[in-house]
Amino acid sequence: MATFIGIRSFVKLILAFEQNQRRLRFDRARWKSTFSWALGTSFCLLAVGLVLPAGAQSAGTDAQTHEWAWMGGSNLANQPGVYRTLDTPAAENLPGGRYCQSRWTDSSGNVWLFGGIGYDSSDTEGTLNDLWEFNPSTQEWTWMGGSSTVPNGSGQSGVYGTLGAAAAANLPGGRYCANSWTDSSGNLWLFGGEGYDSTGTEALLNDLWEFNPSTHEWAWMGGISTAQEPGVEEGVYGTLGTPAAENFPGVRAGAVSWTDSSGNFWLFGGGGADSTDTLGQLNDLWEFNPSTREWAWMGGSSTAQGAKNAVYGTMGTPAAGNVPGGRQEAVSWTDSSGNLWLFGGGGADSAGTNGELNDLWEFNPSTREWAWMSGSSTVPGDYLGQPGVYGALGVPATGNVPGGRSWASSWTDSSGNLWLFGGIGYDSNSAYGYLNDLWEFYPSTREWAWMGGSSTVPNGSDQPGVYGALGTSAAGNLPGGRYGATSWTDSNGNFWLFGGMGYDSTGTFSEINDLWEQGTPVTPASSPVFSPPAGTYTSTQSVTISDTTPGATIYYTTNGTTPTTSSATYTGAITVSSTETMEAIAAAAGYANSAAATARYTITPPAATPTFSPAAGTYTSTQSVTISDTTP
Repeated sequence: MATFIGIRSFVKLILAFEQNQRRLRFDRARWKSTFSWALGTSFCLLAVGLVLPAGAQSAGTDAQTHEWAWMGGSNLANQPGVYRTLDTPAAENLPGGRYCQSRWTDSSGNVWLFGGIGYDSSDTEGTLNDLWEFNPSTQEWTWMGGSSTVPNGSGQSGVYGTLGAAAAANLPGGRYCANSWTDSSGNLWLFGGEGYDSTGTEALLNDLWEFNPSTHEWAWMGGISTAQEPGVEEGVYGTLGTPAAENFPGVRAGAVSWTDSSGNFWLFGGGGADSTDTLGQLNDLWEFNPSTREWAWMGGSSTAQGAKNAVYGTMGTPAAGNVPGGRQEAVSWTDSSGNLWLFGGGGADSAGTNGELNDLWEFNPSTREWAWMSGSSTVPGDYLGQPGVYGALGVPATGNVPGGRSWASSWTDSSGNLWLFGGIGYDSNSAYGYLNDLWEFYPSTREWAWMGGSSTVPNGSDQPGVYGALGTSAAGNLPGGRYGATSWTDSNGNFWLFGGMGYDSTGTFSEINDLWEQGTPVTPASSPVFSPPAGTYTSTQSVTISDTTPGATIYYTTNGTTPTTSSATYTGAITVSSTETMEAIAAAAGYANSAAATARYTITPPAATPTFSPAAGTYTSTQSVTISDTTP
């Protein structure tokens, strides 16, 4: 059976390395001889140490329309949790600093957190199994279950009970890098990760749990309760595309997950055991139906060796043969059409070379086809990644792309655009470190825009957070570089970020428990267009106003004032018979109001036709003819 080093030990090695040698260039060859990239020795952190490169620090300025506000938690690292009374919300309650926890959003818009690696109520670091609920309206945390303490350097064992039966005593063991879903009934589901089984053994897991927020009870719904026993770790794949009761993904951590528009759960990749009980980076795709409670293997390879064979195809073109390579700690989104998106992570490129990826993929659950949508199909070499191309702040462009990275945070906005923050990866100078850059991707144009944070990681020093005043957004506020944070979008479209492993306000690097909110970062609607264009005309004009933003309503004025959504609504062509200035804006759901468009029409009619007196005709005598005109 394969063995491995847990990520907590791995990160401690990295931190010790930083403390002693943070200003030295990293010797990759020496690191490679000490820590293997094979999953048999260390699976949960693809990145092989923090490269602290030479190069100047260049902190970007956050766009004014995307301001962060520090909303809670501490601006200092290594903070213990404040648990108070179980099931009772309180202003002073607060999860301890942690990273790689699981997250759900329930049907009421409340956010739930479970586990991760961090600090308990006694300031002891370990693998947690505490369950928390956060109410965005009251901004209060409630400790809902699990233990408020962990054994020093380890974690709580799981209490599984009877398969399929909920009970008050049931509780998943402490774990991190697990996957989570919310079903159509509002129940919370948890799968796998690395953590503690029923015997207190730390291992890769594939247990499946359901939590009912109404009863506050867990039910063990599948997978193994005792890990690292021969013949129980591997996946049971069955027939491709066919659900079956005996099918089940193998043990793993660092996979990505989605919920589709039909309420089914999807799972992709991670580091774990394949069908032969071989540990590696996986690219298998699974679908779980909560109604039938059956898994179906839907794509990718059933072996870790096969997962190295990524097929990118033609960028932007879905095809049955396309498939991302095996990877872990990638980022996922679900768009407004129900398609599933995947970005980066640590894994295999098109040549089977391991590195930090920056490829972006779209999966259509209806056609079951992948499309490579952005980023590179290759990495520069083993243990490397593509640098970011940032462009101008706030400006989408075809050439822009985030650098290769793992453990980033993600959101989907109300317009269906995808957002990405931080992680461990590569900046604009190919320097490797802890990022705090913010990106937006527009699926309609397939363009990235750098929206805030720094385009570079500092030279051998920290990238601390800038917290400002608690509860107050400001252009200068910015979370510090971090990875393994939790992110969600609230019912008002605001983005939230919690904790992770990163830098606090003093530049201390460790587990943090700060809570951040970013106001709705909406894209402005396009400005209206007038036809015919502004200009000078000799006759009355019929002016139409159009806009390319889907579902836009146009508001206009003709008196020289800037229109608002209280101004006249455009419903059809407007007759302009005299000189006037028209202004118009567009407003649409999910967009900020557009900039005002202005068109001045100058109507200059021709002078009146002159008249003769006397009128034209036949006369018998000489006439004295006068010519007059009515035009002033």
